[in-house]
Amino acid sequence: MKRKLNLFLSIVCMLLIIFLVNVCTKFYKPYTTQKTGSATSGPSSGINRTIDDTSLNSNNSNPDSDNKDTITSDTTSAEQENNAVSDKTAESDNTTPSDKPAASEDAPASGNRFTEKASASLLTRDALRQLSAGTVIDVKEPGDTLMNNCFYYEDIKDDIKSRIVRKSYKEDCTVPLGDLKYVRILYYGFDKETYIGELIVNKTIAADIVDIFAELYEEEYPIEQMVLVDEYDADDNASMAANNTSSFNYRTVSGSTHLSKHALGLAIDINPLYNPYVQYMKEGAIILPVEGSIYADRTLDCPYYITEDNLCYRAFAKRGFTWGGFWETEPDYQHFQKTIE
Repeated sequence: MKRKLNLFLSIVCMLLIIFLVNVCTKFYKPYTTQKTGSATSGPSSGINRTIDDTSLNSNNSNPDSDNKDTITSDTTSAEQENNAVSDKTAESDNTTPSDKPAASEDAPASGNRFTEKASASLLTRDALRQLSAGTVIDVKEPGDTLMNNCFYYEDIKDDIKSRIVRKSYKEDCTVPLGDLKYVRILYYGFDKETYIGELIVNKTIAADIVDIFAELYEEEYPIEQMVLVDEYDADDNASMAANNTSSFNYRTVSGSTHLSKHALGLAIDINPLYNPYVQYMKEGAIILPVEGSIYADRTLDCPYYITEDNLCYRAFAKRGFTWGGFWETEPDYQHFQKTIE
């Protein structure tokens, strides 16, 4: 009987020991995990550090891992903006000129100067055509490629036609569109920046005009603005008041019924605000634009005056143009024209 009791107690003890071992094993793992976390700098920082290390190790072992997106998203806003600019630059450099997007549909066709600068190194003829007149070009040093790409003339295409019809090219215009050329050039602004300029001229003087403005640009002759007069709804007075250099506008001579040389695209007005038209009469003088009345006094010290000693005058004169500044009763200091036989 005693032996049976001892055997029973032994079995009970063994079962109790097995139970205690299982219980201790069950609670041991969570305890050691928490201790591992707190061994660095508390449970939270330990877990975070482990996650960070895992992400970095994963990216190092597999450069194409999707975890790169997680790391990128953790960058600061400034870094994201810099990365975006870098991506756009790289995309632009890898884009052929013909693939370059046109100017934004929300942007005005021309006449506005943009804060952005277009790199001259990227300006092919096609790329230049996508930029509006008035765009600033970042030019380090003029070269043959720049001059060839940025100084040219072409036929009046549909986009230009849509800008001039019922404005400078009025419904009663007798000049065929085929007799006109659209000119693109660069000019040196009053602020010493390089700008894209545009004109419409008669085809017989288009080559002369390109050569003249190439010469003026290379010599850094200052011109304030050069967009089509259509940007001012073909209002010659408004264009002159804005000191806008322009050419073609189908209109009569001020105060008369006969066509101006501008109506044929054979005349051009340069910096008209500072070089006004003056008509002397018994009652006094008519000065246009009115805003330039003070500059009818040619004795003033003004760097934008055109004179017969002036680079601008010489560039036109040697190519057969007449300067309106020589007209005695109505000098037109802004005006150059050419007579074609």
